[in-house]
Amino acid sequence: MNEKNKQTDYLNQCLNQGVINQDSLVGMSNLPTASVDLVLTDPPYGIASKGKLTKSGGKIVSTSQAWGNDFQDAWEDMNSYWEWFKPYVAQFQRVMKDGASCILFLDRKYTGLITYLIEQEFDLNFKNKLYFKKVNPVPGITKLNYRSSIEEAIWFTKGKSYTFNFGVQKEMTQCYEGSIGKKTTKHPTEKYSWMIDPLVKNHTNPQDLILDAFCGSGSTIVSAWKQGRKAIGFEKNLEFFKMAQARCDQVQTKIAEEFQAKELLRQAA
Repeated sequence: MNEKNKQTDYLNQCLNQGVINQDSLVGMSNLPTASVDLVLTDPPYGIASKGKLTKSGGKIVSTSQAWGNDFQDAWEDMNSYWEWFKPYVAQFQRVMKDGASCILFLDRKYTGLITYLIEQEFDLNFKNKLYFKKVNPVPGITKLNYRSSIEEAIWFTKGKSYTFNFGVQKEMTQCYEGSIGKKTTKHPTEKYSWMIDPLVKNHTNPQDLILDAFCGSGSTIVSAWKQGRKAIGFEKNLEFFKMAQARCDQVQTKIAEEFQAKELLRQAA
């Protein structure tokens, strides 16, 4: 079997599984070139700072209290972070089709610098920053800074033309708003559906393939499936992988049941 056929077989295996317990750098290297329509992911970026606060069980606690050692993702400086992240971006570019998009959630302190580095070293085009405003952010306990209410993502495209489904004018701003609170899983950085759903809708078409290289709780996979897209996600942490797998299995079962119900109604009509 030649290399291209091996990659196609691996892609089909990934599509059947949905979530794969593997480092995405290894997994992506086995995917076919120009096979993905959207890379949508939330890579680690040194979030486990002991000084930061988060919500856990309805209480405001430090990230170390909430997450323990689940996140060993701190880097000494931006240079060491970039050297770690750069091979992933290289794989993003390789697996993206012409016309595909890449959307990365990143630490808002460094989005500008990472945008510059990606444009300098890769053949990807920066399009915009995207903002996600939490209408009920964590209270300002120390009262020494503004309340942290914004998350940021950066959007790149590959090639001259690209998929972008412009909807109703009032909805097509670069800032999305929603509330934070109870989540579907115990993953500490699970993305809410109001963050992910519009990105899937705006940047892909039905049956397009979405890749989440740092799958976490499976939010991207769930959103993709619910909107009729194909998706694969890589998650190397076994505990988080099991969370995502269980969540995706439930969603897949529900989608199948809804499809069967619609078929029965259609046949009865």
